[in-house]
This record gives sequence, C-alpha cells and structure tokens, in this order.
Amino acid sequence: MRTRSFATVVSLWLAAGCQVGDGGRSQFGADGGDSTGEAGSATDADGGSSGDDGSGSGESGEPADTGATPAAEYIDEAKKEFPTYLDLHGKVITRTCSPNGGVCHNEKEYPDLHTPDTMLSMLDVPCNLAETDPLNLFDGCEPTGDRLRFTTGNNTTFSSEIAYVVLNDDGMGTTLNAVIYLRDAIPNAMAMPGVFESIVIERQTANAMLTVGMIDAAASYAPGMTALQINGFEMLSTDAKTLLQTDVQQGDPNRNGTFGADEPYRMLLPGDPWKSYMLQRVQGNVPGSPMPLANQPLSSAEIIAIACWIEGAAEEGGDSAYAAIDYDGCQYAAEFGETPTGSGTTFSEAVQPILASRCATQGCHGAVAPAAGLDLTLANAYEQLMLPSTQNPDVPRVTPGNPTNSYLMTKLIGNGVSGVQMPLGAAALSEEELGIIRTWISYGAPND
Repeated sequence: MRTRSFATVVSLWLAAGCQVGDGGRSQFGADGGDSTGEAGSATDADGGSSGDDGSGSGESGEPADTGATPAAEYIDEAKKEFPTYLDLHGKVITRTCSPNGGVCHNEKEYPDLHTPDTMLSMLDVPCNLAETDPLNLFDGCEPTGDRLRFTTGNNTTFSSEIAYVVLNDDGMGTTLNAVIYLRDAIPNAMAMPGVFESIVIERQTANAMLTVGMIDAAASYAPGMTALQINGFEMLSTDAKTLLQTDVQQGDPNRNGTFGADEPYRMLLPGDPWKSYMLQRVQGNVPGSPMPLANQPLSSAEIIAIACWIEGAAEEGGDSAYAAIDYDGCQYAAEFGETPTGSGTTFSEAVQPILASRCATQGCHGAVAPAAGLDLTLANAYEQLMLPSTQNPDVPRVTPGNPTNSYLMTKLIGNGVSGVQMPLGAAALSEEELGIIRTWISYGAPND
C-alpha cells in the first residue's frame, strides 16, 4: 500500500526555492519563464481592480456543492470518462500535453507524450532530464551520486557520496583546479602535509560497484572538511579531466544540501502518484511553470484518473496500453477529500486561520460588503471557495486535487490572473502559508 508522501513534496518544493522543472508558460496567460516561485504572494481570491460584479456566477466545469467536497462525484466522472488508459491518453493527455506536432511534449521535448506508447515509456524513468542547468534541478529528481574513496593516505577506509564538483579558472579560460564536495566529512588528516593523495570514483549499479575513474596524486584536503581540491588540473590526464568535467554523477547538483535520491521521484513512478514528477508538476506541487501550458488545465476527475492509472501501473498488466483503470482499488481515490492524520493541513485548523487573519478583514473579504462578493469568514469561506471565480468564471476558485487550476492559488502567487495579487496593501503570504493551502487543495480540498 502506498504511503502518503506529500509532506515531503512540500518540503522539497520549499527547499528548492523557485527552481525549475522543465520550462514553460502558465495557462492563465502569464509568462512564467522557468519559475513559479513568486515568494511575495498574498492572500485571497477575487479582490482587485478588475471591475468584478461580485455575482459569483459562471461555469467552472466542476460539480458545485456547498457542503463537503463531492469526491464521489469526481470519482464517478472519472470512471465514466476514463475507464482505460487509452481513454485517459486520448481525452486528456492528447488535449493538454501534446496537441501540436513538435510543440509541447511531442517528439522535440522531454518527456515525449504524443502517443500512448511514448507516454508508457515514461514509466519509472528519471525526471528533469531536459533541465540543462544543474542548479535548477528539483531535489526529488537528483540522482544517486558517485562515491569517492581514497586509495592512499590515512582515509583509505573512508567513502562518501559526491555532492557536486566545482571547476575554478583564472578568469581567462584556464582551469586551475577542481573542488569535489562530499556528503560526509573527511575524518583524518593527510598522511604527509603537502604530499597529494590519490582517489577513485565509483558507481553503484544493480549488480556491482563499478570504477568510473581514478585520479593519482592530486588531492589535498583538511580533516573535518566536506571538500577536497584536485590540484594542477591542466596537468591531469585527459581521462581525469573528462571525469571531473562531465562524467561524475553528482548527488546534489543544485547544491542546496538536499540529496534528492533519498526521496526519489521518477517521471511516472508506478504505484505512487505522489512521487510521480509529471503529476506533481501538473498540480503545481513541485517547482516550475504551471502545466499544461496555454491549454485547458485538468479537472478534479482528470487528476484522479491520472493518479489511479499511475497506481495501477505497478500491477500486472497495468503498464499496458489497454489497461483498465481500477478506481475501486485505488488508494488515491479512496483518500481523495480526506486530510491524512498528522498532516497539519485541515481546512478548519490550518487553512481557515490564514484566510481569517489575511483575507476576511474589514474592507476586504469580511462579512460586511465583501470585495467581489467573496466572504471568507468562518461561516462562509468553504462554500464560497467551491464556487467559480467572478473575475475568471472558467476557473474555479478551488479545483480539488489541482492547485494549478485553482484561482485561489493564482491570486496568491500573482501568476497571470485578472486584477491584482492579494492581499491588497498587505504583506505577502509566506511560503509556509502557501504550502499549507497548496497541500489542502492537493488532498482534495476537504471540508474538515
């Protein structure tokens, strides 16, 4: 049975700051560049200078309900519309992710999703492979790093995962040295100060530990440090230079101290929607521009369908193009609209206090003449958030399961919405507050 891991998603998202996924542009029209980390976001939904009539009318494409989140309705819709993987690909993926030849996720952009088979080939493969700048990698997509081991000196029993490698030059194109940063501190001093030592770089495979390369008599370091210097770079062999420049697999390439392979994501991880980068990117739970780009965003039923297909892909026959999606046995569907115990993201105890202190204030979204007709006081907030936006009636204020398609979140982060970012004239919400609201929506926006 899958273990809930969205708390890890949020912590990795925050740790990564505003780093990139695989590029893009928001479906709400804002040029997202390669980032969604607008840290200066503010609170709630429909205020601003857009001339709202406050009527709350409009079609959202989501089942309307003024009570509990209608999870059963979304699941029933998913069963009806997407009984098989082929239905899911034809009705959702083709429409949103690969509609144009050579554009979006077609043949020219990773991941290639333009046919059922190419999307199936994304099961259990690495994520963020299209990212060219290692500093922009999402933590969860970082690989397991190679290991460094000394072959001479006082530390021959020491081995550590390589975090990253930095090449230092003289400013005129000549590399002076390389510094290898390690996960663990080197315990002992050099055997003889001033006498360089040798190292070997190794990589663990499924079957054995393989040697990637060796560097003789060039390493210097100090005890207790997590870095060693490779001296005389230009004098190294061609193989040693290539090893340091390109061949070493780095465990923390974005250099933030988090080794993502400890909590690994895959592009689509069979059996685990929460560790499937593609779905988390669509939901906006990992850094990067909102997806899909410039196409219709996904509904609650479509999110459930993708999640349940990913879960089922781990079962026998689940990775077939003709696989039926097992909604009745899907843990994601069973838990949709429920907040896991201990998550700290219930509506009443976590979300509503944010709304009350930052939004439901006099002259804004309080009970008396609320801006845009949006009353976010305790008695009315949940009901109001389940209605369509008055500024953008095609986008629900909250789409359970999909923060990216929730107008509330776009107003909080100021990403391509009508009017202005909220709250007006007040300090922005913190990343922690945004993470609480994002998590609540991702769990299906339960009324708890």
